[in-house]
Amino acid sequence: MILSIKALFIFINILIAVYDFSFYRIPNLFLIGLLVLFGLTAPFTLGLNEIMNSFITFGAVFLVCLILFLAKIFGAGDAKYFAVIALWMGYPDVIPFVLYTSIAGGGLALIYVIAQYPFSRFSDLTWMLIQKLEVRIPLLESIWIGSGIGPEKGKREHIKPKTIPYGVAIATGAIIMIFSSLEAGEIIR
Repeated sequence: MILSIKALFIFINILIAVYDFSFYRIPNLFLIGLLVLFGLTAPFTLGLNEIMNSFITFGAVFLVCLILFLAKIFGAGDAKYFAVIALWMGYPDVIPFVLYTSIAGGGLALIYVIAQYPFSRFSDLTWMLIQKLEVRIPLLESIWIGSGIGPEKGKREHIKPKTIPYGVAIATGAIIMIFSSLEAGEIIR
C-alpha cells in the first residue's frame, strides 16, 4: 500500500516536471492531486504531531514562497508546488528537500545556459506531442481546469527567452526525498 502511494506521488511529480518543461506552467489539478493524496494517506500513516508539523511547515514555506512570488523571483505554479511538497516533507525533512531542489535548480540553470537551444527545441517537441495527445484524447485538456487560461494552441508566445522550468528541479528534489525515505523504510517521510 505504502509503495503504491509513493509510486503515485512519484508519477504525479514526473507529470508536473514534464508539463512544466513543455508548457512552463504547472497545472493546478496535479497539485490538488498531491494534496488529496496527502489527505488520504496522512491520517493512516502519521501521528497527529507529525500531521501538525506538516501543516506548520506548509504554512511557513507557503508564506516564504508567496513573498518570493510577489518579488517576481518565483512563478505562481512553482510557489504553490514548493509549498505542497513541503507539506509532504514536514520539518526537518523540508531542509534536505530545499537543498536537493536548489542543487537540481542550479544544475538545470547551468544546463540551460550551456545548451539552451537544444533544450528549448526538446521542450518545443514535448509541447507539440502533448498538444497532439490533447487533440486525440480531449479529456487530457481537463488537466488545465482551474489553471487560468489553459494551454496555448499552436504558438508559444508567453515563454520568455532563458525561462527555466524550476518545477523540474522541485520534482527532482521531491523524488530524491521519496527514494531516500524508501531506503530508510519510512512511511511518508
